Amino acid sequence: MEEEEEEEEEDYTRTLIMARGLSRDLSREKNAIKSKKGQSKGNKETNLTPQQRAERDAQAMREKKEKKEAQKAKDLATGKLTMEQVKEEEAKKAKAREKQKMSQFASNNPLLAKQLK
Repeated sequence: MEEEEEEEEEDYTRTLIMARGLSRDLSREKNAIKSKKGQSKGNKETNLTPQQRAERDAQAMREKKEKKEAQKAKDLATGKLTMEQVKEEEAKKAKAREKQKMSQFASNNPLLAKQLK
């Protein structure tokens, strides 16, 4: 009778150890997969210096601006836009930029922003 109880206890402890070991192995595999996926996040162009990246981004913004201006000129020439509409749009954008600057200023210097209001 004692032998049977001891065998049952050994089987039970073996099962627990196996379960814990299996759980540990599964966790390791899962974390290995996560770490592989995590490596693809962030900056993928590690071979560029910050200066090169800034130059590339500035060039892209210049091209985007030129394209936008060309489209605006085309719309003015075809009559889709009038000069008043263009000036209105530019004033609206300038106001939005000013509001964004004030918001950033206020978040950095809340006391000074209150004094300016």
